[in-house]
Amino acid sequence: MRERPRVDRTLDAYREQVLRWNRQINLISRQSTTDRLERLILQSRNSWNQLTESETDGFSPKNSLWYFDLGSGAGFPGFIWHLLATADGIPIRTRLVEPREKRAWFLNRLNGLDGVAPLEVLGERWEKACGGGLAAANPAGTDPTHILISLKALHLTDTEVLGGLIPFLVPTSTAPGSAGDLKILIARFYPPDQAWSEELAQDLDIPPSGEARAFPGWDFLGTGGGVLLAKSPRGASLVLSRYIANSS
Repeated sequence: MRERPRVDRTLDAYREQVLRWNRQINLISRQSTTDRLERLILQSRNSWNQLTESETDGFSPKNSLWYFDLGSGAGFPGFIWHLLATADGIPIRTRLVEPREKRAWFLNRLNGLDGVAPLEVLGERWEKACGGGLAAANPAGTDPTHILISLKALHLTDTEVLGGLIPFLVPTSTAPGSAGDLKILIARFYPPDQAWSEELAQDLDIPPSGEARAFPGWDFLGTGGGVLLAKSPRGASLVLSRYIANSS
């Protein structure tokens, strides 16, 4: 595991916040809460390390990354991935999507922890979340080159995920191709022994490479799907699907 001392200090403060508010908000299980919390943190850290080692193209200080975590709950993996991306020097704009009011309130509190780069909390369901548009400010000072979307314990098909993304991708110009060629990666948490299959792809509506999903104003060209297997029995596999987005 990479050495990130500042992240470790911030995670200590995060643990305190989760344990402090868990009884009032029910952030995670109240049975073996401390053990459960440690497992979730470790799972999130390990999965980020695996993802960035495997998908090196999108996780670089040279790129501008927009990150959406759908159904963030107590912040898994969204808050953890946000911390690690910031520590890795990736210019990132993070939005944690959490429709439950109390949990969204908790996530907003995390902005006050020392060492946390600003993040946004969208207190709506994904299909109702308001878009910011590509013209909105982001840390890199440029439009994003890559978009990462994570889901944990939330079942949405790729069509539903991409459809919810559309309001955030309003082109800055009406000219065909403007603000296009965005690379999109969707990462879902699955059991450690998850295998790729046609049935899984159909269930999640992940298209074969070369097949497009068309929406008003945007086309999403599928560039492949697969499974990034966990490296430990207590880890999580990531089911991945990739797209290139072009405004039409």
